Amino acid sequence: MINQSLKNLVVFIILFLLNVGVLISHDSTDIQQLIEDDLSMVTSPQGIDKNYGYAIISFFVTFFTILLKGYFKPFIEVYLMYFQRVTFYFLISLIGLSSVYLIARVYGYSRLSLLIYLSATSLVLYFSDKEIG
Repeated sequence: MINQSLKNLVVFIILFLLNVGVLISHDSTDIQQLIEDDLSMVTSPQGIDKNYGYAIISFFVTFFTILLKGYFKPFIEVYLMYFQRVTFYFLISLIGLSSVYLIARVYGYSRLSLLIYLSATSLVLYFSDKEIG
């Protein structure tokens, strides 16, 4: 139980840091609409720092990705072969990322960083399913 909780926490932190890396890797990443329109209703009049916006977006991408992984877990066990698990996790990562990025109106991120994120996330999710020995 403790090992599983620790593994889940490590996976969450790795995915969170990878997503923050995607957002800060490109100078023209734009989350201004999220900060000015959506978060201005719940924050102080001075607004919110861009880094906090990155953290909020990264949290939701990570949370949604892990939620999707848990939701689709029965499908991967029944329908997919061993060698297709990585592509299945790639799809889960892509759905989680694109959903949050569309809702939060994130623009200007690096496509190369995004592909690296999706590949790394797929591998992290794949290896997180392995049993701890």
